[in-house]
Amino acid sequence: MRVAGAVVVIAVLEGGSGADLARRFTAAGAAGLLVADLHPGVAEDLATELDRPGCPVVGVCSDIHQPSDVAALVDTAAKHLGPIDLFCIAGPDGERIVSLDELPDHLDPLAELLALVGEAISEVVPPQRRPVQQPSGQRQSA
Repeated sequence: MRVAGAVVVIAVLEGGSGADLARRFTAAGAAGLLVADLHPGVAEDLATELDRPGCPVVGVCSDIHQPSDVAALVDTAAKHLGPIDLFCIAGPDGERIVSLDELPDHLDPLAELLALVGEAISEVVPPQRRPVQQPSGQRQSA
């Protein structure tokens, strides 16, 4: 995975943090970062801290569970930084980095990115336990 010269989007899920990941990318020579966090002000403050010549950093409040928010991130990154090279998900239990050069040329890039984002989210957030269904009238013993 090539980081030097790459435009990177870091999307932070509830309970995750993109700060360490963003610092690692800037130190490795990324050409630009867009950081998206669910909580207003968090990504914007990080962008102010890390923004520098040669690696502009943009921070936005966004929820990547919403396809429209993912589309807005792609548009915002393209407008301010150029085409995205790496899309990262930072969750409470880990990170997943998707290289956009993995996207097939013949598919709609946004649709494929949405599929990869959904897959990445499921990798960094453990599956929730579902209650065992019992026949009517029976209770599950503890």
